[in-house]
Amino acid sequence: MGSYFDLGYLIKSFPVILSYVHTSVLITLVAAVIGIAIGSLVALVRINQITVLDKLSAIYISFFRGTPFLVQLFLTYFGLPELMQKLGYQGIRDIPPLFYVFIVFSLHFGAYSAEVIRSAILAVDKGQLEAAYSIGMGPVQAYTRIILPQAFGMAIPAICNIIISTLKGTALVFNVGVIDMMRKADLLGANSQRSLELYIDVAIIYILLVFIIGKIGTVLEKKTAHLAANE
Repeated sequence: MGSYFDLGYLIKSFPVILSYVHTSVLITLVAAVIGIAIGSLVALVRINQITVLDKLSAIYISFFRGTPFLVQLFLTYFGLPELMQKLGYQGIRDIPPLFYVFIVFSLHFGAYSAEVIRSAILAVDKGQLEAAYSIGMGPVQAYTRIILPQAFGMAIPAICNIIISTLKGTALVFNVGVIDMMRKADLLGANSQRSLELYIDVAIIYILLVFIIGKIGTVLEKKTAHLAANE
């Protein structure tokens, strides 16, 4: 048992792996903020069936929902610099890998959240939008002050699931040179020959993060439901 599994090493290496958790959390937060903004815009475009943009939005969603995440990551990391160099931007290679990771994760999050937000907006009573227009509100005011807050409240559980999926997806970023928990576990495992203990450390940290996100989502969902009940 001692030669196969070392509990002491697992405990000792846990803080080392944990010190790289900020990378996964940062990627997830950036993707969530930008992705929700993208998803909201795409959802509104599709609901209002804006010419050309509606078709482009459908293609965007189909691509990011229909291709493996790792393929999207490689296409962006390896393909975008090649394209930019062809256009004359020679310094593109100096951009750190994390920048490409932010792009991919945000677009990926936006594609999935767009359908969630669109469904939530459509679930809001249409009479509220008409009432907003009747008191002189424009489309921007009506959506930002009346429709979207209610839609986001209904979309919280699904958005939390996307956030969790995004968090778990950060385990792939080491493939493009970003040092995260998985990459650190790989490096330590190559030297110590104790990969099992290190991957268990990574699994424990991800489980804890998912648990925290789930709890935050539950609190937000209950708070939103309480506010809606008191209106």
